[in-house]
Amino acid sequence: IKGEKIIRVKPRLLQEEAGRVIDASGKYVMPGVIDVHVHPVYEDDMGGLSLTAAHGGVTTLIHFAYAKPGMKLIDTIKQYQEEGSIKSYLDFGIHGTLFDPASQIEEIPKAFELGVSSFKMFMAYAKLKWMTDDYHLAAAMDLIAECGGMAMVHAENGLVTDYLEDRSLKRGEDQKAVFLKTRPDYLEAEAIFRAISIAAITRCPLYIVHLSTARGVVPLQQARAEGQTIYVETCPQYLTMTDAKLQKLGPLAKIGPPLRTEKDRLALWKAIQKGIIDTVASDHAPKAKKMDDPFFESPYGSPQSETMLTVTYDEGVNKRRIKPNKLVQLFSENPAKIFGLYPRKGTIQKGADADLLIFDPNQIHTIQHQTQHSGAPYTLYEGRRCKGKPILVMQRGKILIENGEMRGRPGEGKFLSTKIKRVKCGL
Repeated sequence: IKGEKIIRVKPRLLQEEAGRVIDASGKYVMPGVIDVHVHPVYEDDMGGLSLTAAHGGVTTLIHFAYAKPGMKLIDTIKQYQEEGSIKSYLDFGIHGTLFDPASQIEEIPKAFELGVSSFKMFMAYAKLKWMTDDYHLAAAMDLIAECGGMAMVHAENGLVTDYLEDRSLKRGEDQKAVFLKTRPDYLEAEAIFRAISIAAITRCPLYIVHLSTARGVVPLQQARAEGQTIYVETCPQYLTMTDAKLQKLGPLAKIGPPLRTEKDRLALWKAIQKGIIDTVASDHAPKAKKMDDPFFESPYGSPQSETMLTVTYDEGVNKRRIKPNKLVQLFSENPAKIFGLYPRKGTIQKGADADLLIFDPNQIHTIQHQTQHSGAPYTLYEGRRCKGKPILVMQRGKILIENGEMRGRPGEGKFLSTKIKRVKCGL
C-alpha cells in the first residue's frame, strides 16, 4: 500500500520496503464493507452513522437522502453532501429518495449532475403519505432509465396493508399480531411483481431493497431468467432472526418489512446460494423507542450497520451456508459493481483504494448495546454470542479502527459519485 492505493498484491513482499508490517496470520484480509442501505436521519447522523459502521468493518456508505413531501430533492442531496464532508469518517455516496414523486420527478436529471444515479420509492406506507402510486412509479422509472440510472423500491402493497390493519385494529386484536398478519408475504411478492412489470415496460434497471420472504423470491427468479436487469438486496436481520424476536422485543423489533418466519429466513439463504440475492445491506435506521411503548405509535427501524458483518458471518460461514468469498461478494464486490464503484472499491487488487479490514474468524464475543457505537440505546442482537469479528479497519491506506478505537477524524470521508452499470453479479 502506498498513499491511498494498493500498489502490489503478491504472496511475498519485501518487508524492508514497508513503513509498517501488519501481521494478519490466521485471519482474513477482506475489502472493506460497502453498506448501500443506511438512513442518517434518526439517532445517528452522518457522523455518528459512519462511526458505528466503521467499527463493524464498513468503509463506504451510500445514504438515502430524505426529500420528504414539500422538500426539494436537489436541496436535500446538497445538504447531505455538505454534512458528509464535515462529519463523515467514511467515504459515502447518496441515493435520492422520492417521497413526493409528483413534484420531485423533474429534479431527477439534475441529481445525476450531482453524482446521484439511484432513486428509491416506497410502494408501502400510504398512511404516512410516502407511497408512490403506479402512475408516478412508471413516470419516475421512465425518466430514470432515460438518464441511465436505477430505480430502487420498497416492495409492499401499501393500500392493502392499510385496509387489513384498519380492519384488525377495529376488532381490538393484539397489536404485535396485527402488525405481522397485515403485512403478509403475498403483499411483498405482489409489489415485487408489479415493480418488475413496470421496470420491464420502461426498461429501467431495478433494485429491490430488503427482500424478506420466500414468496418474494419467485417473481425475481422468473424475471432474472428472462434477462431483466434486477438486483436484489436482503438484510442481516432477515437472515438471522424471525418474527419471534418481534414478539419478545415489541417496538424495538418493529421494522419494515417485518421480521418473518423461519421458512422465509431459510429461503433467503437458499436465494443467496443460488445467486438470486446480490447484496446484504443493513437498513440502519436507529430510532428512540422502548419495549413498552404503544406499538403502532412507535417508529420503524433499528441499529444494524455495526453488527451486520459479524452476525452474517456467524450465521452464514460458521454454519456452512456460504464460504468467505461469497460473503465478500455480498458485502463488497457486488455493491461496488452495481453502483459503479468497482474496481476502485470492493476488491483487493492493484490500483484499488486501500479499503481493507482484518477479520478474526476465531474471536468469540457477545454483542451488547453498551459496547456498540450507535446513538440507539439497544440492539436487536443483545446477548448474541458470535464467532468472528473485524479487528482492524483501513480506509484509503489509513487505519480507521484498531484495538477497538477510532483513529480517523470527522470529515475525512470523500463523496463518491455513483454510476449504474448493468453487471452480472457472481454466484
